[in-house]
Amino acid sequence: MADLTRRGLLAAGALTLLAGCGEDRPAQQAANGRPQGTVNVWLHGSQDTGRQFQELVHRYMADFQVDVRLLYLPVGQLDAKLLTAFSGGAPPDVFKIGHWSFPAHAKKNRLAPVDTKALSPQNYEPGTTAPLTYQGVTYGVPIDFNPCLLYYRKDRFEQAGLDPDKPPSTWEEIAEHSGKLTSADGRRVGLQWLYGDAQWALMMLTALIKGQGAEFPSLATEQGIKALTYMKGIGNPKLSNPLGALGLFYSGEAAMVVSGAFLGPALEKLGKDKLTFGKQYGVAPMPTWSGGQSVVPAYTWGWGVAKDSPNQFTAWHLVNYLQGAPAVTANLDNGIIIPAKGWREAGPRGKSEIMKIVADSLPRVDFGPIIPGTLELAKAAAGAVDSVAHGKATPAQAAATFDATVRTIQ
Repeated sequence: MADLTRRGLLAAGALTLLAGCGEDRPAQQAANGRPQGTVNVWLHGSQDTGRQFQELVHRYMADFQVDVRLLYLPVGQLDAKLLTAFSGGAPPDVFKIGHWSFPAHAKKNRLAPVDTKALSPQNYEPGTTAPLTYQGVTYGVPIDFNPCLLYYRKDRFEQAGLDPDKPPSTWEEIAEHSGKLTSADGRRVGLQWLYGDAQWALMMLTALIKGQGAEFPSLATEQGIKALTYMKGIGNPKLSNPLGALGLFYSGEAAMVVSGAFLGPALEKLGKDKLTFGKQYGVAPMPTWSGGQSVVPAYTWGWGVAKDSPNQFTAWHLVNYLQGAPAVTANLDNGIIIPAKGWREAGPRGKSEIMKIVADSLPRVDFGPIIPGTLELAKAAAGAVDSVAHGKATPAQAAATFDATVRTIQ
């Protein structure tokens, strides 16, 4: 989407975009429960893609006479820059980071607990603040919440003689379908994993292992080795696309992928005429093992506030504003879920089949281990999955290496 023009922002005396870390800021406190002063916000993305967000920030500044300063960062740089800012004693007031980063920051006493005078965690769907909670204290609220779904190509199913209106519901059926959907040269496959992605490797192992009734993180178990062996037997790690597995799904090289609710709108933007929901592709709930329990791996980004922020009340007040009904509706159009209660009624997309599956899965979502070493754990999970997929290690060898790494993390 087009951004607000720089001229319009300057004319309104609105958004200040910073190019570096925080600056010296005097202590600020809310007067009579009213927001005031300056709030520095760091988030991933760019101002070229956030028109609705910037309009919302603009309105907040006009309504409350608060100066909001935004710094957009590439997603791959956000964690490192934030760590540097914390180490230097100059973190932003507000930041948007993955749930996997919250426990480590909370353990080091960098985060401010949610200020319930400015924002109520009770306004969110049950369980959705769990990954932003550490040792019983809630340090953030969720945005871009994504339980996993199965996306499948109906056209590929038809070509393989499979029923396009009957997607697989178990991992055993996934394997059977993948065998029929995989070409002899491996250039076209059934289910394709998101190889090389640490967080997605961790989520898939969470589903495959806990779905067997075992605990995780541990791979050196019967269930863990079964999970690695299963992942090796499906997909092709040598396939490549600039958009990864999602691009392979769009091209038709992959007939199935596990992804979040954001994929539907993303596919529409790539080319609605080529790939239309209900015609060329469909969605289904996350598979389970036959006779096993349902485990829906999930992730979320969250808004957090620095403990050293001199303006915590206003920071949380801004976050609460950014999570209001207008933002819930606008984000749903892009497949981004802010799981405030009643989110499905916020716009037409909330009533879609994809969002119905998401809503039905909420009681079974699993964010994996919520520990300070989650990032290291995810990297170890990706290492195990990729080493087995590329034939560099047997499942048993990869499992032993993973468990040895886990012992140093925990």
